[in-house]
Amino acid sequence: MRAARFHTDFDSGVNMVRALGRFLRGRDHGAMSVGPASPLLADVAAKLPYAVRRRAYIGMGLQQGVPLHRVHDVRSEDIAHWITEQYGPGPYPVIVIGSASGAVLHLAAALGAPYLPQTTLVSVRDRATHPDDPADAIDRLAPITRLLARNNPDISVYHMHDPAQDRPMLQGMAYMRLKRARLGDRLRRFIAERLAPGGTVIQVECTRTWRSRAVGERAYFQFGCLGGVSEEEYHNSGGRIAEYLAAEGSEYRVWEPPESDARRAEAEWGFDDALSAEVRELADTHGFTVRRLVAEEPQEFSPLVADLHRWWYGRLDRPTDRLLAECYVQWDPMWVLRLGVVPFWLRFNMEPSYQEFAGYLADAEPYRTIHLNLFSQGLRSPGVVGIDRWRKLIQEHAREHGEIIGVDERSYPADLGSSLRFQPAFAELPGRFPIPSPLRVDDIDTFVEGYAADGRVSWR
Repeated sequence: MRAARFHTDFDSGVNMVRALGRFLRGRDHGAMSVGPASPLLADVAAKLPYAVRRRAYIGMGLQQGVPLHRVHDVRSEDIAHWITEQYGPGPYPVIVIGSASGAVLHLAAALGAPYLPQTTLVSVRDRATHPDDPADAIDRLAPITRLLARNNPDISVYHMHDPAQDRPMLQGMAYMRLKRARLGDRLRRFIAERLAPGGTVIQVECTRTWRSRAVGERAYFQFGCLGGVSEEEYHNSGGRIAEYLAAEGSEYRVWEPPESDARRAEAEWGFDDALSAEVRELADTHGFTVRRLVAEEPQEFSPLVADLHRWWYGRLDRPTDRLLAECYVQWDPMWVLRLGVVPFWLRFNMEPSYQEFAGYLADAEPYRTIHLNLFSQGLRSPGVVGIDRWRKLIQEHAREHGEIIGVDERSYPADLGSSLRFQPAFAELPGRFPIPSPLRVDDIDTFVEGYAADGRVSWR
């Protein structure tokens, strides 16, 4: 209960833990496991005037934020305790640890494995900072960033400030990414006690880095993040950013972030290699094996995991030509396997994710049906891909049927009810299969040996 007051519900790592914890107990992940999966409520929310929906996103940010007077109570070990309590006693043949990725979520589910995130999000209530003034943001929040790092010696803290993708939320809160440099007692004990003798730890490493600035020991400020705006554009604003800020009614026309002093692991998705030594040491002590899954970008795992499912389904004599594309944290491993669909995860609804998906569809053996769900972040950020382009893409590549599901197309990308609607939309798709027995690590080895990889993902 203590930890549940501190972590943020829409965080990628938190949602992987929730979804897998429920999946391993035979349950689904409707409404991100925090509310009712209700299309009726979702439709009511989506029909609200845009200004009301925008204020609702700001209100959700305020509600998620830890009050400033409570920040000193945040402990990474409490969050680790909450994480481990989402899973049963085991023993598990595999435990996955490291970078977040929706593709890795489905890999873990296929293996019947829990996932331990290196990075989790704690949001701090903040109404004083202007989204377009990163210099003020670093000054106001640096004492909080340092406090969190000082009170939690096992982690680094990244104050991540992104006025392009997170603008509505930034009007009510600040993002503090807690990234583990050490396992800590809870996670160390979980692996030692719940991983089966001779079991395997899969360490997921997203090697993506980003410019950041130190504000204290293990305390950093990162301006921008992976999305529809390039890293360079965050730091050298041009005409597109000026147009975006004008459309948002901002008094600013450029962003002027503080000078960075190094490239470090990207705040949300990047892997801090400081954790590797402890994972290896723990494995050596208990006779576990460590395998590494490595890629630069979190979505680069998606083609491999999708094709792994096609190979797996083929061995089970199930259809291999039905694709379900999920976006950000709107995923559900239970329904993917019950429906017998191939999962492809999109990191966000932005141009880079669109291009990656288009490249996969162009190269893959054609799918008979393609269903796509899209996350809504509350505003038309630079780089957001419109509904018509998404629809055209999947209809061009589906042999029989391509459809966007679980999205109110009139209100996207400010579809306030999207998190309530996605899982019922999955459940309406045809096809029901028993949940298959989990894959083994040896199965992944066999698949990878014959996989025509493009070299972007390494399985070691």
